[in-house]
Amino acid sequence: MSRPPFGSPEWLANFEEVVRTSKTTKEAVDRLGYATPSVVYYHLKKFGIERPRLWNERPSLREFMQRNIPEVMIPTIIARRWVAGLVQGETCIQSIYREFMDTVYLQLDTAMVDPAPICKLSEYFQLPAPKSPIRNHDWRPQRRKNIAGLRALRVLKEITPFLLGDKRKEAERALSFFSPFGNHRGCYRNGDIWPQSEFPLRTKGRGSELGPNRIDRAVRMIGHVSGWSSQPKAEFSERQGIPAVVIRALEDRSWVGGLSQGEGCTESHYAKLVDSTTIELSISMTDSAPVFQFSDIVGLPRPSKPKPPQTAEPNHKPKWLKAVTGLRALRVLGEIQPFLFGEKAREVERALAFFSPTGYRQGHFRPIDIWPREEFPLRRRLEA
Repeated sequence: MSRPPFGSPEWLANFEEVVRTSKTTKEAVDRLGYATPSVVYYHLKKFGIERPRLWNERPSLREFMQRNIPEVMIPTIIARRWVAGLVQGETCIQSIYREFMDTVYLQLDTAMVDPAPICKLSEYFQLPAPKSPIRNHDWRPQRRKNIAGLRALRVLKEITPFLLGDKRKEAERALSFFSPFGNHRGCYRNGDIWPQSEFPLRTKGRGSELGPNRIDRAVRMIGHVSGWSSQPKAEFSERQGIPAVVIRALEDRSWVGGLSQGEGCTESHYAKLVDSTTIELSISMTDSAPVFQFSDIVGLPRPSKPKPPQTAEPNHKPKWLKAVTGLRALRVLGEIQPFLFGEKAREVERALAFFSPTGYRQGHFRPIDIWPREEFPLRRRLEA
């Protein structure tokens, strides 16, 4: 190929133009008529010309690295609903920057103290389960599973239709920003992709010294917690209106199971006036949308207002609470039991045996009497 003589003004202008318009190093070498790429690199360094960022991309290597990522990650709707329920409360949709590639990647990060749901999630991700726990401040060690890049993008695309509220908005932003390969050229922080002004629920307090939330009786009454009453006659009449099957669709049971695995609390409540202890399943989250969906699925009214934060810490936000008690809770737990794993499944199994067949047990029983610490160690945080 003919080119201007080296050292002439035309040569440098031609060299810069070829470098700027070539998609790869090989293309630039062929157009300039050189024998090896080293000549091009030599001139780039000598004349202070920046190497095009496009030359660093290696499509063949990317295809080789992504060859084992299935086109369809989670094949069934029931499985996608379960993963979406767990992701709704326990997974962080975030980015991770790799400086040597000058590229930011999509990442789904999930961490829980119970290894069983993490193992199940790994199975749906078609990856091995984590072998060892990670430290978690002064709390119990956690099992963590994170996926990044194209695998994360495909999983998120499959479960986004079943996400709700702010989590769905986060997922939709991620899909538009990281498509089609799960990455984006350049350095971007999480705050650049998901600004706090648009996604206020992404920030939360870490390392809180507060124990698990307990709701006072007055708050329960205001929050329309149904399924039990202090009056035996009213209690009996309420039981008559509870359907034999509360959650009819298997997909809905799967979603409630996934949500309850991370955000559900199985507790007991004592009604002194009737000397009776009842089972309770509650969901408490800062985002109202999944709590509303849970209320609709279990056939109860939606909560009318959130519960104020227990401290003045600015990162502690109001929470929306919905609790199901008595016979309705017993039937819901029986229906979602196949979609619970690990200690949560054992808690529900114990509750079903203890409170059957009515959802109530005569007498005063504390939660620790039903779920002893030595049998259910994950129900209690490690003390600092």
